[in-house]
Amino acid sequence: MKRVVRFTKIRYIMFLFSIVVIVGGIIGTVHNGGYNLGIDFQAGLNQRVQIAPAGVEVTYSGVGDASLELQGNVLTVVVRGEKGVEKYPFDLKEAGTIKILTDNLNSVTGVKAEVKTSLDSPAVDIVAGLNYPLELTKDPSYLNVKNSDESNYVTIDKIRSSLASLGNPQVQIVGKESNQEFQIRVGDPQGNMKQELENKIVSLLENSFGKHVAVVKQSDYVGPKFSSTLAQASISLTLTALVLVLVYLWFRFKLAFGVSAIMALFHDVLIMLGFIGTFQLEVSTTTIAAVLTIIGYSLNDTIVVFDRIRENTGLLKGEKFSKVVDISITQSLSRTIITSLTTLIAVLALYLFGTGPIKDFALNLIIGIVAGTYSSIFIASPILLGWTNVARKRELKKSGVADKIKEVEEKSVEKGDSLEIRRTADIPTIERKKKGKRKKKK
Repeated sequence: MKRVVRFTKIRYIMFLFSIVVIVGGIIGTVHNGGYNLGIDFQAGLNQRVQIAPAGVEVTYSGVGDASLELQGNVLTVVVRGEKGVEKYPFDLKEAGTIKILTDNLNSVTGVKAEVKTSLDSPAVDIVAGLNYPLELTKDPSYLNVKNSDESNYVTIDKIRSSLASLGNPQVQIVGKESNQEFQIRVGDPQGNMKQELENKIVSLLENSFGKHVAVVKQSDYVGPKFSSTLAQASISLTLTALVLVLVYLWFRFKLAFGVSAIMALFHDVLIMLGFIGTFQLEVSTTTIAAVLTIIGYSLNDTIVVFDRIRENTGLLKGEKFSKVVDISITQSLSRTIITSLTTLIAVLALYLFGTGPIKDFALNLIIGIVAGTYSSIFIASPILLGWTNVARKRELKKSGVADKIKEVEEKSVEKGDSLEIRRTADIPTIERKKKGKRKKKK
């Protein structure tokens, strides 16, 4: 057989290392003021805003009501009057430029359109938000156009600076920088400032970057009751998963295996949460998904090692249990390393090329995979070894054999016998009551 790596010899060092890492994570989290709770677990407003300058100013002074609808690449003027509903659709691709589109809008009776940007700007660059259908009145309404001037791009730092008066808003870039879209999250502990926050965000952005430049693409509000319920449900879900894992391992192996696996899973989760809190990664439903994913991944790796330990316990009778554990881990090591590396490569690609929540999800998985692989080797199996050793000592003590061994060893030491002689001293065996055929045979 190939060389056996004595992993169990350094188990106390690795336990100490894990304790230091976990305590360091707790200290780092406390030092940073706790976890960076996302909008899922914290009441507040979640808005996606696009910074796009006003391209066309539109007014309506005709009879009846008029509005603008934008579906795909078709901009439609809808007039509701005595003649019923009249629609005037204009294809943005066919129009080509903002100048031609403006001329088409002016052809509708009562509509007056005026270009506010470059005449040659592409008509397909018009962006729509939650304000569509756009009601047309004598007061000006605006069609916004995607910002194509790279030298005039708004950076995420400028967005944060403009919203600084809201406290500590969370800002993320959505998609490519050229889209100029930002996800803005603002907490609302009181739970009654939805409309005020929506208006405040738009007002602050327009004060910083110009009038009518903020197009609200999405607006979600989470109340205090919902966020609290979601947090409780997430904790319950995680604990339920751990209990089910314990029950499964109890039936498949023994209670010792189940408890060892659960303690290793707690170890992995604590390391992940310490990392998240120390580096202030956002805690959202995506984080819960990452934690549950790592529970499954780490458990699978641990079960492979435990299966080998159970198999080798029967094959290597007479060997110390610590050696059985070392042999089992060594036999599973190549499989563990290959599985972890291939998974890391895939997740690393998500982290490098992903954006937003996907990037955070991938980073959490990377930490979890490393912790899960480590715990399968240095945490779960050594805990199982400790549990088994304690259980065997209790068995021996209960039967009285342990006291007899100690007595024989003490007498041997007094006589100056060697360790080998002391071990081969006469030790009485445990008498068991024979039943059935064995009793008759005797």
